[in-house]
Amino acid sequence: MTSVLGLTVLVYEGPMARSYLGMLAAAGHRVERIILMTQKRDVASGRPLAPWLPRFARQALARRLHDLRMNHWPREFLRHHAAMCQPWLQTLARAYEFDASLYRCLIERPDYSRYSDQVDEVFVDGLGDPTLASFLRGLPGRRAVLFTGGGMVPAELLGIANTRFIHVHPGYLPDVRGADGLLWSMLVRGRPGATAFYMSPGLDMGGILLAAEFESPPLPDGFAALPPPMAYRLLYSFVDPALRAVLLLRLVSQAVGPLHALPAVAQREDEGVTFHFMNERIRRLVYRRLEVGAAS
Repeated sequence: MTSVLGLTVLVYEGPMARSYLGMLAAAGHRVERIILMTQKRDVASGRPLAPWLPRFARQALARRLHDLRMNHWPREFLRHHAAMCQPWLQTLARAYEFDASLYRCLIERPDYSRYSDQVDEVFVDGLGDPTLASFLRGLPGRRAVLFTGGGMVPAELLGIANTRFIHVHPGYLPDVRGADGLLWSMLVRGRPGATAFYMSPGLDMGGILLAAEFESPPLPDGFAALPPPMAYRLLYSFVDPALRAVLLLRLVSQAVGPLHALPAVAQREDEGVTFHFMNERIRRLVYRRLEVGAAS
């Protein structure tokens, strides 16, 4: 039996949004609304996309290019490294108790009607585009909006009346804030974590809805031989999105009442540590620890 969650998903096309929607769908949930943010700029270069084209053609080009850019690495691994990835993904799914079919949605062309009866598209120049704020203000009723990426959410969006943004951060808050949360969590806490919270101004600030830590992920055969940049892309293509999606599913499964009005635990700014993107040397250390843990 399918249920419709009182949740609007603000889709920034990529593995994160696809994993959230795929995980919810596999559990029998559809969402109330999807808002697809099609970007006016190339997400790789930041340059405006073909401004000389008619709007409909430019928007179609932007939608396709964003898909190709943001989903490149999951497709690369699943299509060209299948012998390594396929058995590992089955093991990963068993370890964290989800259906491995989730990973199919990372390589398919997007069909958002599979996840919601209401799919809207906004053609925007990032999260700060007034078009997006205007669209959200025009929605009826109170709502919870799931953030799926695209940069820092401006205060203007967070301040929209009757709207609360939910983010799932790849770290146990407030202890691990900032970038590369998956890797920093495994380095400083010995295991990955994830936290769902209502967003407020400030980096990874807001009322905590649910936080959890997980066992360290199993690794595929051949992981140790991967060049470090490939190891990083592998983890962020499959492990990071899956763990965040698992936590989101736990949140909606345990929620009592509407998702925009759940009890939350406040954070203080002086709690925890804010981390920056890891340099390559520290990443290598994390990979070695993961390899030792997987072999033991």
